[in-house]
Amino acid sequence: MIEFAHKDSCEDLILFVHGFTGGKDTWKHAVDGYFHEHLLEDQFVRENFDIAYFEYHTTLLNLFPAANSIRQRLTSLFKTMQPKSVKNISVEEISKLLRSRIRFELSDYKNIVVIAHSMGGLVTKSCILQDLSEGKNCQIKLLISLAVPHLGVNLASYGKLLLNNKQVEDLAPLSELCPKLNDAWVKQSLKPDVKYFIGAYDEIVQKNSAVGTDTEQQDAISCDDDHISISKPEKKGLVVSATLRFLKDFKNSITPFEVQKILNSDQYKDEIFVLKLLLADVHDASVRHSKEYFLNAEYIRKLLSSSSDQQKLKDLYDRIRVIYQNSYEKHVGVPSGNSTTLVAAVHDAIIQEDSKFLKVASPMLQALHKMGMLHQLANDLGNDVWWSEERSHDALSNLRSKSVEPLL
Repeated sequence: MIEFAHKDSCEDLILFVHGFTGGKDTWKHAVDGYFHEHLLEDQFVRENFDIAYFEYHTTLLNLFPAANSIRQRLTSLFKTMQPKSVKNISVEEISKLLRSRIRFELSDYKNIVVIAHSMGGLVTKSCILQDLSEGKNCQIKLLISLAVPHLGVNLASYGKLLLNNKQVEDLAPLSELCPKLNDAWVKQSLKPDVKYFIGAYDEIVQKNSAVGTDTEQQDAISCDDDHISISKPEKKGLVVSATLRFLKDFKNSITPFEVQKILNSDQYKDEIFVLKLLLADVHDASVRHSKEYFLNAEYIRKLLSSSSDQQKLKDLYDRIRVIYQNSYEKHVGVPSGNSTTLVAAVHDAIIQEDSKFLKVASPMLQALHKMGMLHQLANDLGNDVWWSEERSHDALSNLRSKSVEPLL
């Protein structure tokens, strides 16, 4: 279920997801109180985030309660109201419950930041991967991973021999779940950012498991905590202060970029992408718009300089190239088509696919940035992006050598 701790019609949500045998008290420090209360002491968090808890059934022993004994369950068949039978279900099944809650109860939130402890992180990763594998927009944009056993827990290997417990089985290093999640996670380029918190005194989740595997450089934070205390932080402790920093950085990172404007009519006139447009006799207005798109794409490429951002941009460039190729093939088959309509058609296709095929984990990227990325591709002679059948490098050189009249 979803239980709100703070609700003030914010567009972004912080969602706490507990781990194995946990619940709301997972997040309660014996003296200082709940984790969310520490966050709400910060005005920035109060003004920008709602806060809620996701809770699910999890116990050490996978047994039915006494009320669900065989005799009572049989007699209950003849009653109008029957007691709900609950038991431990797999991590993947819990993640499906989380997806349903997000879809029907949290759909109004633009972005969700999950703070997950232990097995709750695996539940969250499974939820994210299911969304991404189905081509859906995943609302979870940041994962705060507190002592999450991304590579499994060695104790679970022994526990599963003693207990008929699906969740214990899932937590084992050699279980089917952990390798499956890690393999899918490594291959997914559009996944959200993760901040890995490691308990220096954690005797349950080993340090390498708390960080997991990825193709990108991981942001790992070592804390003077054990497996339990890391989710029950002191009000002024490192876990709280680091989480506050990450929440503020995240909010700043999703603020849409300011749109840049062309100030000089001669700007970019000698760039390859402009020469290609002129060579194809594209209309002046399309050239002017393309310059502006290119300017904005260059602006964000300089800002998104981290290895994680660069990987996401690389995937986006590849997708935009596919859209260009598909549009060009359609254009070739239309006798009445011209280069100006081809440029417009590709721009339109990018706008249409902005929330689907081109969706990316960077919410601040707008369609105009992605249209500009098309012209960044055209600006490199190594990319086969042209607007006419004339694809001569000599023709481009001749155009560059001439004095081009201002287009604005």
